[in-house]
Amino acid sequence: MRTSITKLIQATGLAAALVASAARANAADAPPPRNVDAQRAAAAGIRELTGQHIRIFTDLPSSPAVDELPAVFDAAIPLWAKYFDLDEGATQGKFLGFLISDREKFAALDLLPAENRDFVNGYNRNFEFWLVEQPSDYYRRHLLLHEGTHAFMQTQLGGAGPGWYMEGMAELLGTHRWSDGRLEIGVLPASKDDVPMWGRIKVIRDAVKAGKPWPIEAVLEVDNRRQLDTENYAWCWALTAMLDGMPAFREEFRSLKNSVADSAFNETFRATYGPKQRLLNQQWSAFIAQLDYGYDLERMAIALQPAAKTSPNAVSIAADRGWQATGWKLESGKSYRISATGRFQVANDGEPWPCEPNGVTIEYHDGLPLGALLGAIASTKPSEGDPSFAEPMLIGREAVIKPKSDGVLCLRVNDSPAKLGDNAGAVEVKIASAD
Repeated sequence: MRTSITKLIQATGLAAALVASAARANAADAPPPRNVDAQRAAAAGIRELTGQHIRIFTDLPSSPAVDELPAVFDAAIPLWAKYFDLDEGATQGKFLGFLISDREKFAALDLLPAENRDFVNGYNRNFEFWLVEQPSDYYRRHLLLHEGTHAFMQTQLGGAGPGWYMEGMAELLGTHRWSDGRLEIGVLPASKDDVPMWGRIKVIRDAVKAGKPWPIEAVLEVDNRRQLDTENYAWCWALTAMLDGMPAFREEFRSLKNSVADSAFNETFRATYGPKQRLLNQQWSAFIAQLDYGYDLERMAIALQPAAKTSPNAVSIAADRGWQATGWKLESGKSYRISATGRFQVANDGEPWPCEPNGVTIEYHDGLPLGALLGAIASTKPSEGDPSFAEPMLIGREAVIKPKSDGVLCLRVNDSPAKLGDNAGAVEVKIASAD
């Protein structure tokens, strides 16, 4: 029966809407949070913080960063509702949170989850969630929003999907910016200083450097019914961040919210992205290879359409974008001469930095001159040694290449994925046979 429902979801938008409505109707079945006696808690050294949508009980002393947590949670409610296409005014129930320094105080009042009293950092059950005190104000808020996302999805959507999606969404919508009472969620941090103790990007970079990147299928196998480590959270975040942040994948990804109560969720995921499987794997490889703080997801998206052609054998490659398909289909075993000309802007620190296809040697990125023209072969059956999006080749002003497999030549200007916005202009590239 679940398989047939999944097929119907894929076949018609109406069916998806009906399933989503049913999930929201089932949200009313979530048991309400317990009724905590605030006076008894206070006598045990546990105080109550209240907001419009939440009660938080904590044994932490008063401080601005702790006392504003209900305001943070209340600010998240309309953002979660908007993300999941729900009416903010229809949010059901009031949430209950516990922020814990001394676990024994809460245990004495029977305020820990009976089924998981030894949780490590956070735990959620429907309208209730528990948080262990964290070493930074940012990460305390992050954990609040992470567990709050779980609670919102379980009670308002009727489910949160399999482990990777559940934790990926909580990481995505928990990664935030909070300033002057204004909250942004789903941000890709601009620097590590903005997110102390978070560390997800470092985990990905270290794994890639060690030659141990996770394929997408490994992420889909994450099972949060057991205790997860930071590596699991990092890879779940990375996949959801890419799928939600890149235009080629965003619509399909956000449609998955209609399947959060379906045990065949991963089957739906694979079927949904089936027509884009090759692009998905290529983009994933490129994304994790260059992931860094401030990564510009939209500009770094691999262009689906060929770059603008100035003639059959010439294209214009924009300096402010990531990988761009040339439309040139190269054949394995044949040699091609790629030549590039033109001046463009590769940075602007108050004064624009002019650049040519060989790049500028006063600054390097990933070991190659800033602004240098790079190439990769997008192949349906890549051969070992062919340049890829994760390991591109240096073309510069001119290069002769001999691909080992058939594929489309893709090009881009070498620059940090966080700094494409101050580039301008284009590189004019030509191709000719070198045999």
